[in-house]
Parts: sequence; C-alpha cells; structure tokens
Amino acid sequence: MKNVSYESMKAEHAWMVVSDQLQQRNNMLGRSISHLERFPAETRMAGRLTILRYHLKMSLRQLTQSVHQPTQATADAQILARQWQHVHQLFFLLRQIDTELGRALDESLTLRHWQDAQNARVYRSALVCLN
Repeated sequence: MKNVSYESMKAEHAWMVVSDQLQQRNNMLGRSISHLERFPAETRMAGRLTILRYHLKMSLRQLTQSVHQPTQATADAQILARQWQHVHQLFFLLRQIDTELGRALDESLTLRHWQDAQNARVYRSALVCLN
C-alpha cells in the first residue's frame, strides 16, 4: 500500500498543472501551424513551429520514459524527490516552449494577429507553485 502525504499530493498536483500547460501548448502549436500553412509567406514560420512541436513531443517522451524506468524498492523520500525533479524538468521544458513561442510571435505578424484572436486559456497563476 502506498503512503500518501501532503508533499506527494502537492507534487502530483504540480505535475497535473504542468502537464495540462504542455498539452495546451501542443494544441496551440498544432492550430498555429495549420493557420500559418494557409499563407505561402509564412511557410518558414510554420516549419519552425513544427520543429518546436516535435521538440516538445520528443522531450516529453524522453522525460517520461526516464521517470518510469523500473527501479528497486526506494524510500518514499527518494520517490518524492524524483517526482519533483520530473515536475521541474517539465516546467523547464514549458518555459523553453514559451520562450520560443514568444520569439515566433515577435517575428510573425500573422501569427501574432491569429494568437490575439484566440481564446487563450493559460493558468499562469497555477504555475506559481512550481517556482
């Protein structure tokens, strides 16, 4: 039977928040790419976002696989530490994606106008618990 503590619940909540944010970025990247592909002048930016989306998916896959490697019986404190390490790695990935998206928005007027017209659902306040 697993022990549940306040710290493990906080780590699980943080993981859910950052996972939701990464999924939102993935969805937004997909919609952005589809929109930009309609404009021949924006093909380069669409390609750049496609690479960014690929980086997001591959990094997420690698991080998740490394966490789910079978390990020997470990203490609860070590499990909790690994859980928080995973959350912080995902949060770092999220910040990288946001930085690159910000650069793309600065460079593409079409993308910026499209982004402004979208209903952005970003819970920045929920990410405060990760800092």
